[in-house]
Amino acid sequence: MKHLYVAALAAACSMAQAAPPTLDDLLRRPQYESMSLSPSGEYVATRVPLDDRTVLAIVRRADMKVTASVDPGHEGFVDSSFWVSDTRLYAEWSMRLGNRAQPYSMGELYSIDVDGRNRRSLYGSVIDPLRNDQEHVLIVSCVKVLKDECITRLRKMRTDGRGTPEDIVDGAAPGATFLADRMGAPHFSWATDNDDIQKVFMRRGDAWVAINDEAESGVEVIPVGVSYDRRFGYLWSERKSGPDVIERIDLATGERSIVASDPQFGPAGLVWSFDGSEPIGAAYGVGVPVIRFFDDKHPHAVLMRDLERTFAGEIARVTSTSRDGRTALVTVTGDREPGRFYQLDTTTGDLKMLARSRPWLDRESLSEMRPISLRARDGTALHGYLTLPKSGNAAAPLVVFPHGGPFGVEDDWGFHDDVQMLAARGYAVLQINFRGSGGRGRDFMESGYRQWGGLMQDDLTDATRWAMAQTGIDPQRVCVWGESYGGYAALMAVVREPQLYRCAIGMAGPYDLPTMYRWGDVHRSIWGKGQLKTTLGEDKAALVANSPTRHADRIEAAVMLVQGGRDQRVSPEHARAMKAALEAAGKPYEGYFPTDESHGFFADKSRREYYSRVLGFLDRHLQPDRAATR
Repeated sequence: MKHLYVAALAAACSMAQAAPPTLDDLLRRPQYESMSLSPSGEYVATRVPLDDRTVLAIVRRADMKVTASVDPGHEGFVDSSFWVSDTRLYAEWSMRLGNRAQPYSMGELYSIDVDGRNRRSLYGSVIDPLRNDQEHVLIVSCVKVLKDECITRLRKMRTDGRGTPEDIVDGAAPGATFLADRMGAPHFSWATDNDDIQKVFMRRGDAWVAINDEAESGVEVIPVGVSYDRRFGYLWSERKSGPDVIERIDLATGERSIVASDPQFGPAGLVWSFDGSEPIGAAYGVGVPVIRFFDDKHPHAVLMRDLERTFAGEIARVTSTSRDGRTALVTVTGDREPGRFYQLDTTTGDLKMLARSRPWLDRESLSEMRPISLRARDGTALHGYLTLPKSGNAAAPLVVFPHGGPFGVEDDWGFHDDVQMLAARGYAVLQINFRGSGGRGRDFMESGYRQWGGLMQDDLTDATRWAMAQTGIDPQRVCVWGESYGGYAALMAVVREPQLYRCAIGMAGPYDLPTMYRWGDVHRSIWGKGQLKTTLGEDKAALVANSPTRHADRIEAAVMLVQGGRDQRVSPEHARAMKAALEAAGKPYEGYFPTDESHGFFADKSRREYYSRVLGFLDRHLQPDRAATR
């Protein structure tokens, strides 16, 4: 693959070294958000962000001419697209409505031909574009409503949306979805009920046969693919103890065997064949993931290994390919690379860079995410990332950055605007996957249940103390900043450890745990109430004891609170309660409370204001000799 290596090296060498990125550089929208190749290989579809919208452009490869586009209009955003034939694709889109900054899905598909004709709006949830069938797609429809549940049906619909869809089979349980093979034959159906119990079924003849009942097995199993020869299915399977594994199941006999596993970590993701028809491996690792192929002799494995070597230190994946397999589109990402797009000739190895998503960002000016490991006070192994700034030789102030969720969510290796934003400003950044996080199996996740303010908080404290002892960190200048659950953890951190942190920033944090049962959208559903009882607990005394609002008098650190006025996930009631508690305790705080934002900020104006205020706050409390810039 000499041609492949030379092309990649030339692209890397063309990036001139530059100064650290500014806030504007990191908040600037990418030139391209995604690219996908049509099955014929003649066209590329790309999402292009503009000032007030995101449009979809269809480009003919022969002359790089835009032949058609989908423009959802002012405050409209094309969120994703997929090809359903050589000349037709579907787009999913959202729009800002009224005075809300968060775009909402319009619940419909917009379809268009490559020449701009036959535009049509469609309704339905597409589960498979049927790459081998130019005329149809597979959809799931709700055909009958039963109380809070829905009887679903797998159907085959014409790509132009005309006519009546052909019924194939009903779901095996209310609310079920489906997985079919490359020819459109259904093999799996699964659903999760209101009690959060999952059931999975496999098609045997004309009947659905149960292969997993979480009520009995204690684990979830997700069907993820079917082999090209249609003999085997693949399952992403939990274990009662230890990380998730990938299994292969014989579609004729039901016999299961593990094809990918690791003693410490679950898969970081699946790797697919170039045509997207079957999973052929899984990626593992807390830094740059390494592929473990189910079969090293698979015809695409050799080229994948060449891509790994060529783009060492980054992640290179074939994200779409022509039907004949000759032309592939390769997307490259990494901790210092938000995205590059290449065109690959799979027969010659010739590689041509099509575009960089954000060419104004220079890899050499960005900071590496370094995987770290440590032991919590009780001996539990913890993993995460430490990012050190590139500028200067002096010990850097530290920002501890707990993730949201918290359950089943994890900090991963890759490009993160907020991490690079802090590093460019001269801050080290600590991210730790405390108990309750994903990536290490069901038992590790469940070890965080009912540990708000408990073991999860201890893990954050232990990781902070570990980082403070590392070379390049100034242990006297430490702040904690988090969003959602991370916002809770940030405020609880300065309650539990008033002398450890100089400051704390909480964004949309649930600071008053009993309020979770009265405000916000989680408690409104049967499933949500069950989740609260399972993961948060119902012990009123414990909820009060682990609420930052009830201990504001213990806080010595400077505090900044941020909250969107239209947040339905974590109600603004939490921020109001935290403000009242701080005021009653005589503790000053800074705040930013945009009325049009929700759970996370979406408008460019409020995002810039948010990050500007955060950086200014950090500068004032961690770097008093530096003037805050806006």
